[in-house]
Amino acid sequence: MKEYSELKKRAMLAKQRLKMGYWQNLLRERDDLITLNGNTAHAKVVADEVRRKKFTRDNLISMNSEQAKEDEAFFLKVCKLLDEDDDPINPIGRLIDHEVYDNMDAMGKQKYVLYLSKKYREMKERYRLEKIKTC
Repeated sequence: MKEYSELKKRAMLAKQRLKMGYWQNLLRERDDLITLNGNTAHAKVVADEVRRKKFTRDNLISMNSEQAKEDEAFFLKVCKLLDEDDDPINPIGRLIDHEVYDNMDAMGKQKYVLYLSKKYREMKERYRLEKIKTC
């Protein structure tokens, strides 16, 4: 299989987005959100934020970024957790990967918990934004 340069990969992705009507879909989704929400300025900001983050995620996933794949798997766990309970008790404890966590020293455990809490806040915000968009 032929290896492409970073620029060529990005150009191919941009061409693919144009062919598939990616930008038209995003504008339609934004207009739908604005229609649903009475506060037009706020709805535009939310829609633009969701669109910007979705675009970045799509780019990372299509470029086969390991971090993007891990983030998506973690997001699915957070979605499942928040779907069960809007305000879960001990969400970090429920998201800990014990295969990794149990083999760490005290400092490593502390860093891991801080990292998980940061990622959980990010994913929770993403969940809320995407939920607003679909409602």
